[in-house]
Amino acid sequence: MPNLNIYLVEGFRDEQKARLLRRVSEVVETSLAAPMASIRIFLIELPKAHICVGGETLATVADAGPGGPTVHAFLIAGRSPAQKEAMIAGVTEAIEETLGIPAEPVRIMFFDIANTDFGMRGLTAKSLGR
Repeated sequence: MPNLNIYLVEGFRDEQKARLLRRVSEVVETSLAAPMASIRIFLIELPKAHICVGGETLATVADAGPGGPTVHAFLIAGRSPAQKEAMIAGVTEAIEETLGIPAEPVRIMFFDIANTDFGMRGLTAKSLGR
């Protein structure tokens, strides 16, 4: 059930974005022991004028850097701290290698969702045995 939103400044090549999505999918599969078919990743590209760091938009600051990316990971509650640490390290490494962005500006946040508060196929995850 892992759903990830990756917020990224626009301007990366399609091949880079495709590699990033593949790599992050593999990291999620490995670190969380999630079936590949259940992993959903949404890449959300933003113009520099829509990203603010330190009170300034990236469009107004010379050499502002990438302003992220930021990853929001929505998971059914119950993943261990070790699994989350492995995912943070793996996703950060995937971003570094595929996009050439250093680890410093990367942010990854987990949102643990109760199995009664997540639905699939018209049913709660709890009623599906998750």
